[in-house]
Amino acid sequence: MSMPRGSSPENADKYYQYLLAHHQNDGRVGTWSVDWISLAWMWGFVVAISVSLIWWIWSYRTTLRRVGLYPIDQWGEQGSYVTEIARPASRFFVVFTIGVTVFAIFLIAGHLIWGQVF
Repeated sequence: MSMPRGSSPENADKYYQYLLAHHQNDGRVGTWSVDWISLAWMWGFVVAISVSLIWWIWSYRTTLRRVGLYPIDQWGEQGSYVTEIARPASRFFVVFTIGVTVFAIFLIAGHLIWGQVF
């Protein structure tokens, strides 16, 4: 089929059909099946998010000790700065930050190497 020419409505329809003919066989041809790898990735993601959420709630509830409703600020001598309690980061925060950083590195490197494949 050659590319049609002209400006009539019939030629426009032929041109449209010509363009669609190039996309009829894009992708693989096969019968219906379950894509187990995609299914495993999806449920793995759901499990990872659920475990992270549970761990974050557990970490937050066990590391933050409240003394009263509103803890009293401690002030130094006149003209000095306000003192604040700075607790070390929890294990959840450290592991979560490392995980997000590694995921971002792999995502960026993958896009640079293979392009954005969807």
